Amino acid sequence: MKKIFNIVFIIFFLSTTGCGFTPILVKSNYSFSYIIEKSMGSERVNSIIEGKLKTLNGNEKKYNIVLNSKKTKNILSKDSKGDPSILELVINLNYIIKYNGKIIVTKNLTQRSTYNNIADKFELEKSEDILVENLTTNLAQDIISSTSEISNDN
Repeated sequence: MKKIFNIVFIIFFLSTTGCGFTPILVKSNYSFSYIIEKSMGSERVNSIIEGKLKTLNGNEKKYNIVLNSKKTKNILSKDSKGDPSILELVINLNYIIKYNGKIIVTKNLTQRSTYNNIADKFELEKSEDILVENLTTNLAQDIISSTSEISNDN
């Protein structure tokens, strides 16, 4: 009985103390913010990126950004009946960051993910939405990181 109590106590203690992990971009205080100058392409992708970029509210520098995104769904493999079995979701993003009217960054980023086809089309659509959200969040983090590097250099 005492062993069980000790094990439960250790598990409880470890779960309440935590390790101090905090995501990199959650509690970071950036000295810059973005003004969305123009966005073209996939509305869903652009709206997710714009939402992530608008959460930054630094007052020191304001960067203008132009977004051009494209979301593509490819069939990688088909089953014996000819129905898609493995799909790929690719998101391409071209962005330009300007400061005081000068272009300081021009980049082309690509995020991709493969997944299995699901017979239930509703579930397939939900899982594709989750993939788009995750891939686009990665792209937004890449934009913030590249701007942070430039902002720290100056």
